[in-house]
Amino acid sequence: MNTIEKEEGILPWFKYKIHYGLTFKGMITFTIVWEFCIILFLSTFSEPIKLVLGQPLFPITLDPDPIEKAGRLIMVYHGIAVPFIATCAYFVLEYMDVREKFKSRVKYPLFFGSILASANALLFAYVFPEGWILHGLYLVGLSLCFYGGVMLLIGVFPTKSFPERGPENSRNVLVGQLALTLLAICILISVILGAAVGAFFGQSGLTVMLAEYFLRHDLYPYFVEELFIDAIKAHLHVMLALIDVIILLVVYRYTVPDQKGKWYLISMILAIPGMLILSLGAWFVTLNSIVTWPFDMHYLIYAGAAILVTVGIILAFTGWNKASKEVLGDSYDSASWFTRVKAVFKVPVKFALYFQFIWVNIVMTIGGIFLALSLRGETDPEGASPLTNVLGLVSFRDGPLAIETTVARGHWHVLATLSAIILLLLVIDVLDIQGIWRKVIAWLLFAGSVIAFGLATIFLYFPHLDQTWATNLTKYVDVQEFWNETAFWLPLVIDFGIMLFVVAITIFCFHQLIEILKGRKDVKEFPE
Repeated sequence: MNTIEKEEGILPWFKYKIHYGLTFKGMITFTIVWEFCIILFLSTFSEPIKLVLGQPLFPITLDPDPIEKAGRLIMVYHGIAVPFIATCAYFVLEYMDVREKFKSRVKYPLFFGSILASANALLFAYVFPEGWILHGLYLVGLSLCFYGGVMLLIGVFPTKSFPERGPENSRNVLVGQLALTLLAICILISVILGAAVGAFFGQSGLTVMLAEYFLRHDLYPYFVEELFIDAIKAHLHVMLALIDVIILLVVYRYTVPDQKGKWYLISMILAIPGMLILSLGAWFVTLNSIVTWPFDMHYLIYAGAAILVTVGIILAFTGWNKASKEVLGDSYDSASWFTRVKAVFKVPVKFALYFQFIWVNIVMTIGGIFLALSLRGETDPEGASPLTNVLGLVSFRDGPLAIETTVARGHWHVLATLSAIILLLLVIDVLDIQGIWRKVIAWLLFAGSVIAFGLATIFLYFPHLDQTWATNLTKYVDVQEFWNETAFWLPLVIDFGIMLFVVAITIFCFHQLIEILKGRKDVKEFPE
C-alpha cells in the first residue's frame, strides 16, 4: 500500500474517489447503485408506468413475440444476478479467510467482469438488439467472473497452515473453511452447467426459452430437447440457492467473527451436507430424461434445502441473542426474557436482518413444501402427490396452468428479492450508517418484506384452494383475473410493499452519494 498526500483541486478529488471505488466498501456501494439504476431503467416500461402514462416513459419498442421476450428476460436475469453474486464475493474477501495474494486476483476480474456483463446484457436486450458485439462483450464479462471464481476457490482452499487457527477454535475454523471451499466448487460446477446450456444445446444454433414454458410436457410451444429444458431449470434453481448459501455463510461469519461456540460448529457441519445434497439433486435433475433414477431427484433438493433452512434458523437466534447482549451489556444476565427480546427492537438493522432468515421459511419454505406435496394428481405417470388425496385438493398439475406458472415465476422472485434485502441490511451495518436514516431504511425494508411477501404468498397459493376455480381449466388465463373478482386490492397492496423497498434503496443511494461528495469516504492509501 502506497500512502498518498491529500491534494487540493478537481483532479486529485477524482483520484481520491476512484481510489475509494476500488476498495471493498467502494465496490459494494457502486454495485448496489448500479443495480438500483437497472431497476429504475426497467421500471420506465413496467406495467405500473404503462397504466399511469398509457405508454413507456422512454420510446423503447419491444418485440411482443414470446421468444424475443424470453431472450430479453434471460439477459435481465443475468444482468442483475451477476453483479449481485460479485457483491457476495466481495464480502467473502473481506470477512472470510482468503489468501492475501489472491484477493486482487478475485475482486478486479469480478468487479469489471460483472459490470461489463451486466451493461452489455441490458444494452443488447433493450437498446441494440441487433448489436451482437454486445452479446460477445457480455460473454467476455461472464468469462472474467468465472476466472475470478476459480481464483477464489484457490484462495480459500484449506491446507495444514491455512487458515490460521488457534487451539480454542481450530476445529470450527477448519469446518467453516471446508464449507466455504465446497460452496465455491458447487457454484463453479453450476456455472459450467449454465454455460453448457448456452454453448452446446439448442436447435439451429440458438434456442431461447424460459423454464416456466415447459411445466407440462403436453404444452411445449415448440420442440426442444428435454435434456436442454431440465438443464436450464437446474441451473436457475441451483444458482439462486447457492447465492443464498453464500449470504448465509457470510452473515454467519459476520455475526460470529471468532468462529467459536458449539452452535457455529453445528451450523457449519450441517451446511456441508446441506449444500452438497441440494447441488447434487439439482445436477441429477438435469439427467432425468436419460437416466432412470430410483426416486425423484427433487427430493434431494428438498432434503438439502431443509438442512440449510435449519442453519438459517440457528443463525437468526444467534444474531438476535448477540444483538440483545450488545444493547443490554452487563445487565443482560439478570434481564428477563421479555427485556432481552425487547432490546433487539432497539437495533432495527440487526432485528430486520436476522428476521429475514425466519421470514423466508414462512413465505418460501412452507409454500414450496405445500406445492411439492400437492403437485401431481392420480393421472400423473409418477403417481399422486401425498397431500392431493389427503386434503382432497385438485393437484397443481391438474389445475389451471395459470396457477402453476404464477407460482413457478413468483416463488423464486420472492426468494431473490429477500436475498437482496438481507444483503442490503448487511451493507448498512458494515458501512456503519448512523442516525435517523439507519432506522428509516431498516424499518422500511422490514415493513416492505412483511407486506409484499406475506401477501404475495397468499396471491400465489390461495387460488389453488378455490375448488370452483381449480377444477375449471379454462375459466382464467391469469391469476390476476381471479383476484380482480375476489380481492382486487391485494395486488395493489403488494405493489405498495415493493415501493417501500424502492424508497429504502433510494434513501441509501442518496445517503451514500452525499457521504462520498462530502469527502467522508475518502481513502488515504492506494488499494492493492
